[in-house]
Amino acid sequence: MAQQRNQDEDIAVVRLGEGPALREDEIDGWHGLEAACAAADKEHQAMQGIPSRKRTAAVLRSPRPGGRTLRWTARDARGETVGSAWLRLPDAVGDRPAARFRITVHPEHRRRGTGAALLAAVRAEAVADGRGSLESLASEGSAAEQALTDWGFAPGARLIRLRLDVAGCDREALRATVRAASEGYDLARWQGVVPADLTAAYVRARNAVDEPAGPAQAAQGALWDAAAVRGLAESGAAHGDALLTVAALHPDEQGQEEVAGFSEVVLRGGGGPQARQSSTAVVRSHRGRGLGLWVKAAMLQWLLGAHPEVAEVVTICAESNHHMIAINEQLGFETVGGEREFTLTLA
Repeated sequence: MAQQRNQDEDIAVVRLGEGPALREDEIDGWHGLEAACAAADKEHQAMQGIPSRKRTAAVLRSPRPGGRTLRWTARDARGETVGSAWLRLPDAVGDRPAARFRITVHPEHRRRGTGAALLAAVRAEAVADGRGSLESLASEGSAAEQALTDWGFAPGARLIRLRLDVAGCDREALRATVRAASEGYDLARWQGVVPADLTAAYVRARNAVDEPAGPAQAAQGALWDAAAVRGLAESGAAHGDALLTVAALHPDEQGQEEVAGFSEVVLRGGGGPQARQSSTAVVRSHRGRGLGLWVKAAMLQWLLGAHPEVAEVVTICAESNHHMIAINEQLGFETVGGEREFTLTLA
């Protein structure tokens, strides 16, 4: 367990253990900080929710597939956790791939150097790992946005945060949208890992919609395979979450089912008042047939029928994705805020 000390603020930055080496008091400190921020920050609570201690422990102890995640906490002179940071190092794609991170500071300890001390640890590790840049996401108008700006991060793409109030959802209109199916397409749905008979088709669809970001990534080949899609669902289950998927199916030229589009929702802790809409995408060759609206409506119909405890559904969408924003609004989602990507190039 590595430790660095910020002499000016008497803050110790401590690298957390991993797996069995992670102590219960480290989990308690991390969870207490997350709960405090969720209670104080409307933006934090809107997308992260208020976590349970059980889920916090599961997230910290269960490795995510496709890379490494490192974590630190910042502790004051009394040993209280007043800040935290995680750094995600995805499996390498290209010569100097990007790393993602998030820094959280207790509302009562902001603008005292705690975040800067955590950033120094994050940056040093990213440089040592050969990363070309650091990326993070912050809510507009938040303390995190101001901190990233002060630290020299460049603003990038804007994302829209949307929310569906389940109580005000027009369920009859939802049923009508699902009934108005595109000719030649069928619906499939599953919870958790994709069924074996649809795995190959789902992998092809994921690779079709998650196109390589550049020549270096294209040279690496397919982004998804059966192990990757299975690992994503299994990782969520290890955290206690439920992953729901609805897919539009269409026969190919050989009569085999192919996945033309899909929509995913994550239920943190397996269910609760908030559900998070994840990916919704349609394979390019099947666009223009209303499949995005169809699978998203079918997902909502399933979600609201099977999980009456859900009071709201939240999602984020790139501001440039006018088509998906329009679909969300047609289904009753309303814009409730914005997020911004920030990037720092590493020397």
